[in-house]
Amino acid sequence: MKKFILNALFFAALIPVALHVKPLYLLYNNKYQKMVAGHEIYYSITKSKQKNRAKKLVLGDSVGKQLFSNTTTTTINSLACNQSIGVVGQYLLLNNYLAAGNSIDTLYLFFNPLSFRNNLDQEYTYHYFLKPFYNKEYSSLFTPTVTHQINKINYHSICTTPYILTSNWAPDFTSINRDTTALLSPISVQYLTKIKTLATQHKFKFIIVPTPVSVATKAIVDKLSIAEIAQNNFTAEFTNYFTRMPCLADSCFSDGTHLKHPSKYIQEYHQKFHAHNF
Repeated sequence: MKKFILNALFFAALIPVALHVKPLYLLYNNKYQKMVAGHEIYYSITKSKQKNRAKKLVLGDSVGKQLFSNTTTTTINSLACNQSIGVVGQYLLLNNYLAAGNSIDTLYLFFNPLSFRNNLDQEYTYHYFLKPFYNKEYSSLFTPTVTHQINKINYHSICTTPYILTSNWAPDFTSINRDTTALLSPISVQYLTKIKTLATQHKFKFIIVPTPVSVATKAIVDKLSIAEIAQNNFTAEFTNYFTRMPCLADSCFSDGTHLKHPSKYIQEYHQKFHAHNF
């Protein structure tokens, strides 16, 4: 009995050690980045720091990624990943890309219109934005609005500790009620402006392209305040954005947002891309 108790105590003592060892192992060479939800974000971050000869760059949300994968090697260089990183995350990827010494003539942002409403106040903000970007490398590029939003999130200060960072854990979050007619969140306005500034500095065109939407989503989009585009000086970037937005039957989407069979539309989008028809 005494031996059993000693063995039990020994193995019980190993549990906290194991809890620390596994996260440290996953942190080694960033192994966790390929295992956690949102691994496509880490992939885009890594890719954004690499040299590339492509003169046209694609950023975008997860539907943008369905159409222009960030993992395939083609003449199109895509960093499209996930809307949960917000426009601020798209800006950070672009800034990485330019800081790596890359030169482009055109930037395409493939975005669902509802993605622009992200103000870092979503259920997925903690895991998909904070963990990859809330660190010394990027914090200097945060506006006061971004910092303010981050400070509202429970446990934001521990998001990059080994046990949290290498897991899919995130605190419970209640979505913020907002004006249902708003198109652009304050953070989207700030970072679209910053992207425009980079476009001027580095002499490239910035074009925003709509991804396909469902009939149900289109009904929501039709109620959005598109006057915000002109009010914030984004008219040129949003040229024909709403008139060329593909509207497909609800049955074409797996969850109301993502294409059920993206392969049906990839060729069309790539043809338009190469024909400069956006």
